[in-house]
Parts: sequence; structure tokens; C-alpha cells
Amino acid sequence: MHAGVMRVIGAVCLVLVAAACHTTLEGRLKPGLPGKDTIVSRYEVPYEQVYEAAKAVMKESGTLVSDDQVSNTLRARIDNNTVWIKLDSSEPRITTMSVEARTSGGAPHVDLASEIDKRIYGRLITTSR
Repeated sequence: MHAGVMRVIGAVCLVLVAAACHTTLEGRLKPGLPGKDTIVSRYEVPYEQVYEAAKAVMKESGTLVSDDQVSNTLRARIDNNTVWIKLDSSEPRITTMSVEARTSGGAPHVDLASEIDKRIYGRLITTSR
């Protein structure tokens, strides 16, 4: 009987832990609450220009922690939050940018993701003229 109770408790804990995780844009599994944390934008701008604008905004806003050119992701710490940016240029003449933001406790922070997205868009507008 004791072993059966322990199995049930173990199964419940496993379900709770799995439900409280999310996958980052880098593809890593992190603890955190479910919810909307990502803003996706598509630009008719060359990949390199979007990459440079995203990198500059991340550096201006906080500390750039990772620049992984293999997976096309950037990661930064901004005001005790983590922000990831993933770029995709698989479509001709279109660069897709995903911005994900999470608090230090793992909660989604879509407002910060939106703010970073707008800053990058603003930089793209001013540099493409």
C-alpha cells in the first residue's frame, strides 16, 4: 500500500512539474508558467539588417548574454527579465522575428516582448532610410 501511495504522489508531482515548463526560442526547456510570452513580426528587410537592429536594441536595453548564430537566437537580461529573439529568413525577402520575454520567476511578460519588438521596428525604420 505504501508503494502505491508513493507512486501516485510521484505521478502527480511529475505532471505538475511538466505542466509548469515552457520551451524557449533557443529550444531549451525552462521552468515557468504557461501563457502568451511571444510576439512574432515579419519584415521585408534583409536578415542582416534585422539581426543588427535586434542586437543593438538588446544591448541598449540590458545585457546581451548570448548570440548564437547557429540557431539564430539572441538572449539578454533586461531589468531582471530574460528576453529571447529568434530570426528566420527561410522565406525569400522576408525575415521573421520572434521575441519572447519571461520574468525571473518564469512568468510570461508579453508587454516587455512587445516593447522590445517596437524598439527593433523603430530602429529598422530609421536605419533603412
